[in-house]
Amino acid sequence: MRAVDDSSPKYAAVMRVLQAWKQLPESDVSRILHTYFLTTDDFREMEDQGLLTMAFIGDEYMITPTLLGRLWLEQYETGESSNGK
Repeated sequence: MRAVDDSSPKYAAVMRVLQAWKQLPESDVSRILHTYFLTTDDFREMEDQGLLTMAFIGDEYMITPTLLGRLWLEQYETGESSNGK
């Protein structure tokens, strides 16, 4: 049996923070979501999926949600609420 790592709850938490703040440095997102272990690779994976963009500004990455990311979060939360019924 293979263990499956579902990153969706972690990604949804990141997208919720970005939805509220619009754009944040990587360290601030990690600090706000201290209950999750977030690395730069997590953000890169989300960028590869089209959920957010990363721009190196100053000494760290600035994280910004994309339209696809906002739509993904809306769909994720709709699916979550319909599963709870």
